[in-house]
Amino acid sequence: MPLIAGRALGQAHYEMLADRTLGLRLGDRVPLGKDIYTVVGITAGMTGPSGDGFAFFTIPDSIAIQYDTPGEAIRLEREARRSRLKKQDLGNTQPILLERAAGPASQLPALGTQNVSAIMVNMVPGVDPARVAKVISGWSDVTVYPNDAQRELMLRSIERNRKQLGMFRTLLVIISAIIMALILYTLTLDKIHDIAMLKLMGARNRTVVALILQQAMLLGALGYGLAYCIGLWVFPFFPRRVAITNANLVQLALIVLAISVISSLLGIWKAMSVQPNEILS
Repeated sequence: MPLIAGRALGQAHYEMLADRTLGLRLGDRVPLGKDIYTVVGITAGMTGPSGDGFAFFTIPDSIAIQYDTPGEAIRLEREARRSRLKKQDLGNTQPILLERAAGPASQLPALGTQNVSAIMVNMVPGVDPARVAKVISGWSDVTVYPNDAQRELMLRSIERNRKQLGMFRTLLVIISAIIMALILYTLTLDKIHDIAMLKLMGARNRTVVALILQQAMLLGALGYGLAYCIGLWVFPFFPRRVAITNANLVQLALIVLAISVISSLLGIWKAMSVQPNEILS
């Protein structure tokens, strides 16, 4: 492991390594399952595809954390097993199985069920959701998430991806603005004599500015149209579904408009510095 602080795992239990993105420090004690683990080392760059940091344990500790079950869940599962067994002929003909039903689930694999990770609750109209959530939250091993909280959990899992894509979009906008500004500046240089002729003929500065702005808007509209048409053709071939709403199109149009106006400033500055007598040079 690429450690930047601390040491590697030195004993079989109760020690862990944590990536620095988790915000843990050396000596921190983290409760996981029924045990408490001490951070003995900090790693760097050990993150998943979504940017979430990794924590490392020994194999026995990893198994203990993964398969940890609260005591209340174990008790309820055993009681449910006994109830199911009583309703079957097997439980009536062999009462000894009722005693075994209180043991580990591995002793009665045919009667055991898979553990439940989540349960969706639909309430009838008129019921107070906050009161229902409060009652369900009375169990220490149960957490209640309303619809809004579920949405936040889903978005939080891809928050790093969204930030990364946002950074790429920002860089692309800046680069596009720079490239467009250089294009407009080059086009303005090619028209130095034409601009000088217009000024010599008495054209006002706002007329020259309007011409450059129109050129920038036309260039931006052409790029927007090409991007939209190419996107309609290319997006169906992407490995993941790409959904573009009307709000996205409006937002993109406003961004293109802002880029066009900002990029034209360099060309406008050059045009304003042209003197009418340059037509004679």
